[in-house]
Amino acid sequence: MKETFTLRHEDLETLAKKVVDILSSCPSSQAKVILLEGDLGAGKTTFTKVLASELGINSDVVQSPTFILKKSYDAKHSFFKKLIHVDAYRFTHPHESKVLRLTDDLEDSQNIVVVEWPSRMHFLKADIEIIFKVIDDDTREAELIYEETV
Repeated sequence: MKETFTLRHEDLETLAKKVVDILSSCPSSQAKVILLEGDLGAGKTTFTKVLASELGINSDVVQSPTFILKKSYDAKHSFFKKLIHVDAYRFTHPHESKVLRLTDDLEDSQNIVVVEWPSRMHFLKADIEIIFKVIDDDTREAELIYEETV
C-alpha cells in the first residue's frame, strides 16, 4: 500500500502512531525495519525522534548517529523493547554496513530498526519505507509504503 501525506512538524506524531500501529499488526519473528529516504533536512531524524517518543523514549536523547553510525535506545512500549537507529549517509560502498553488526538486532522481534539513507546499504527488506520530500521550510511530503496485512 502507498499513502502520501503532507505534513507539518505537529503532524509527525500522527504519522508515527500510524507506523507503530502498522508494525504492531505485522506478526514476525524478525525485527521490524523502517527505511527512511529523503534529502538532507527532509525530516528523517525528526521523524525518528517523534517515533522514539511514541515508543516511550525521551526524544531529547535521540540524535542522528551520523558519525557513530548506529545508536540503540530502550523503549517503554507494550511490544517493542528497543529502537535501533542507523545512519548510512557516510557509506560509500554497501559492504561498509558490516561494521554495524545488525544481525542480532534484526533477529529480535521486539526491535524496531530505523535506517536513514538505506540506499547506501542495499540489503535490508523494509516493513515500512517512508520517503520524505521538502515542500517548504515548514512542510514535508511523506510517502508511506508498506504491505497491507489481511
